[in-house]
Amino acid sequence: MYLGTLYVSLTFIVPVTKSLMESYFATSVSFNLDTIYLNWNTSFPAITVCELYNSEKIWDTSDALFGIEHDFHIDDFVGEIAFFRGSCTSCEICQRVQCPDNFTQLLDVFRSKCHELIVECQYLNQIFDCCDQFLPILTEYGVCYTFNSVQARKVAQVQFKNNRMTGAGNLKFLATADIQVNVHPPIDVPFLFSEGMIRETVLLGNNKELILNVIEVYNHESVEELNHEQRRCRYSHEYDEHRIGIYEFYSFSGCIVECTVTLQLLYCNCTSHFMAVPSKNSLPMCDVQGLICLTDIHDRLFAERKSCDCMSSCEEPEYNIIYNSADDKQDSEKDFSDIHVALVELPTQRYVRRVSKTFLDLLISFGGLISLFFNLSALRVVEAIFMALEYRKEVLKWINRIFIGTLKYLKILIKLK
Repeated sequence: MYLGTLYVSLTFIVPVTKSLMESYFATSVSFNLDTIYLNWNTSFPAITVCELYNSEKIWDTSDALFGIEHDFHIDDFVGEIAFFRGSCTSCEICQRVQCPDNFTQLLDVFRSKCHELIVECQYLNQIFDCCDQFLPILTEYGVCYTFNSVQARKVAQVQFKNNRMTGAGNLKFLATADIQVNVHPPIDVPFLFSEGMIRETVLLGNNKELILNVIEVYNHESVEELNHEQRRCRYSHEYDEHRIGIYEFYSFSGCIVECTVTLQLLYCNCTSHFMAVPSKNSLPMCDVQGLICLTDIHDRLFAERKSCDCMSSCEEPEYNIIYNSADDKQDSEKDFSDIHVALVELPTQRYVRRVSKTFLDLLISFGGLISLFFNLSALRVVEAIFMALEYRKEVLKWINRIFIGTLKYLKILIKLK
C-alpha cells in the first residue's frame, strides 16, 4: 500500500518540487521601503569632468607644435586622437601625410591638466585644492577628473557622505574650458552611449546648476550570502571572470568598458590609447592601422557591447535631477564656467534589499513536502532505526521465513510444470 501510494504521489511531487526550486531561485530577494532616516549616511554623487573638443585650441597648439606651415589635415587627425570617440575617420590621411605616431605625447600636449581645467573648488562651503579631490581616471572619453569616485581613489569606502550632522552636500567649482559634467554613483565611471547617467555639456562662459535628489539602496547583511545569480547584482569586491583589471572595483559601467576593450583586443589585437596607458596597465595600444581597424568595426562594437554579460552593481544609489539651469549665454565671454551641484535635501526614504527566502526556508518547505506525501519526519526515521535495532531478531526471523517460503513455493511451481 505504501509503495502504491508513493507511485501515485510522484505525479504531484515532481511539479511541486520544481515549483519550490524555481520560487527559491527567482524570488530570493525582496525590496522594502525604509523611512527610519535619522542615522543614515547618504553618498554624495561622483562628479566627473571631461574636457571637450575645442577647434581653436587644437589649431593654436598645432601651430606651436608643428609650425605655422604644417599640413592642416594634421589638425583633424590630432583632434580625433586627442578626443577619440571610438572611430578615426581622418586616420586615412596618414597614408599620404606624415602623421605623428606618439599618441601619449599628443594627449599630454593637447589635453588640459587638472590644475588648468578646474579651479576654485568648494564643498559644503569649505575651500579645497581642486586636484587633491578631482583625481584622474581612465574613461572612454580619455583621462577625466573625478570627485568622490571610489574607482579613482582605489578605496572601497565612499569619501564624501551626507547625514544630519553635515547636511545636504553641495559642490562648487570653476571650469576654464568646454567640459562635460557627468553625475553618477561613486562606484561607476562615465562611458560612451550610457543611458540614465546624468551628463551635461557646459561651454566656456556658461553657468550650470544641478539640484539632485538621491535614493539609496541598502543591502542587508544576509544578501551577500546569496550568489550573484540569485540576488541579480554584484558587489564591488566580487571577482568577475571577464574583468581585465582597468578598474579596481566591479561596477556595471566598468564592466561595459572592459567588455568593449576585450572585443577590441579580439578583433584588432589592440585597444585605444585612452585605455592602454603604459603607466597604468600592459594593454597593447593601437597605432594608426589599429585605429583604422577600430573604425571599421565601430558599428559592430556598438551592437555587441549591448550584449555584454554585465550585472548591475548592488551598491548603486539613484540620482535624479530636480532642477537643471538653462544655458546662460549672456555672459558667454567669461573666461570660466561656474558649476554648482547639490542635493536638494537629505533623503527620507531608501530601498532595503533583503533575503526573502533562505536555504533554511527551502529546507522547511521540502520537509513539509516529504511529510505530506510520505508521512515522514526526522523523528519517524530515528524511531524506525531504533525499532529495527530493538526487534532485529524477530525481523531477521521473518525475513528468513519469507525468503525460505518463497523458495519452496518456486520449487513447487517448477515441479508442477
